[in-house]
Amino acid sequence: MTELQTHGSADLVLDGVGHTYQSVSAPPVEALAPVNLTIAAGQFVVIVGHSGCGKSTLLEIIAGLRPPSRGRVLLGGAEVVGPGRRRGMVFQQSTSLLPWRTVAGNVALGLELQHLPRAERAARIERELTRVGLTEFAQSKVYELSGGMQQRTQIARALAAEPDLLLLDEPFSALDTFTRELMQEELRTIWKSEAKTVIFVTHSVEEATLLGTRVILLSPRPGRVIYDHEIDFSRRDLPLSELRADPDVVAFVAELRNRIGGEKL
Repeated sequence: MTELQTHGSADLVLDGVGHTYQSVSAPPVEALAPVNLTIAAGQFVVIVGHSGCGKSTLLEIIAGLRPPSRGRVLLGGAEVVGPGRRRGMVFQQSTSLLPWRTVAGNVALGLELQHLPRAERAARIERELTRVGLTEFAQSKVYELSGGMQQRTQIARALAAEPDLLLLDEPFSALDTFTRELMQEELRTIWKSEAKTVIFVTHSVEEATLLGTRVILLSPRPGRVIYDHEIDFSRRDLPLSELRADPDVVAFVAELRNRIGGEKL
């Protein structure tokens, strides 16, 4: 069964997924020890851990952008063997944007590959640029934008394709504090209203606590799952600005920070 033959949200299974980087001029580097995880459809999973623990590598493998050295990834029972329209990826850096295209043209890229009618493409582009606050920059070239605006363009491009599984690698790290908080709230609203499965990599312990329904901590290299805990703060009917001061949130942020800090580099 191929991925395109399955429809709707589906569970994601990581079956012994590991990765070793090979080099002709240096010894192999094991980035990921075998990881076994099942992520249910509709979960908001946040992955945290020290720099270099394999978080981004794991996300790239799930996206189908990097083949695992061992194990396999299954989405809805179908093995992931390359990029697919059901998965949308937002990278930490904006280098995946096409500099010769406008902002709207970059957002349109995935829609063109899906051969959507022009009217539907235009409607989705407008919707997502409004969502990320870039409507007035629709015809600007991406190299004319700030780093934060380029990152918002990436987010709009991923959302416009309406994937079942949204993969985000530190998507808000280049944003100023005010915009970051607005985008956190918007992402939570999207997740709640559209029932997407989200896998989100971040170095911010507070961000992980506020957004996730499940927090996974990877050990220092080679990355392996050493903590896997479900939380429910993001499901509460409170704006994130109020949740930040919630005693339970503050306590969990402190606990998670201590767990990460206790891991030897």
